[in-house]
Amino acid sequence: MDANEIRRLIINLIRKGSVMDVDLNSKPPTCRVSVGDPDDPDGEGLQTNWLPFFALRAGLTREWDPPTKGEQVVLFCPMGDPAQGTVLCGLFSDDAPAPSTSPNKHMRAYPDGATVEYDHASHSLKADLPAGATVLIVAPGSVNVQTQTATVKADDVTLDAKQTTVTGNMLVKGAFVFESGMSGKAGANGGPAAIIAGTVAVSDDVIAGGKSGAHHSHMEQGDGKPVSEPL
Repeated sequence: MDANEIRRLIINLIRKGSVMDVDLNSKPPTCRVSVGDPDDPDGEGLQTNWLPFFALRAGLTREWDPPTKGEQVVLFCPMGDPAQGTVLCGLFSDDAPAPSTSPNKHMRAYPDGATVEYDHASHSLKADLPAGATVLIVAPGSVNVQTQTATVKADDVTLDAKQTTVTGNMLVKGAFVFESGMSGKAGANGGPAAIIAGTVAVSDDVIAGGKSGAHHSHMEQGDGKPVSEPL
């Protein structure tokens, strides 16, 4: 092996390049990398064949975040042979700059403009999604949220459950509407079941103590005497 061949092998051990193309359907998924200028005899340029790329995990726990065309990568070639190379993604570039300059944030930015970040200095987790985005959480067992205050802002909120239980007080500042009846019992310490300030309008009838408010009768007690309780 002459000196030029040894030099070529050493140069090709570790190279910087960019992704030319990606094949996500191959097994395993692969990509091709362009290094330098392949038409420049002095630039040691090359274009690889299809090579596997690194993932954070690829065992029982697996991570999927494939490279994209133009992404800056590092090419590792055992024994200086690009045909045996593997591709390490994740180099920032002018075309793909870092999404943050904060030393306190762990952040991921997506091509549709969505970002997910955690700031360990302010202890805040934020997911910022673009218009029309949706969120789905599937947990067949249960979902538990523990916090001091929770605020939900939406045009419409639907609770689709066989039964909804509120263990504390509930304040409704807008109109309260029910469609399938309402029932309750006396308040705490034997207080009234309901206290309403204002007029109550009933379209049909009110039953109080088993007596109809609209159709009850009284026993006459004599002229000028109070009538009996409703019959």
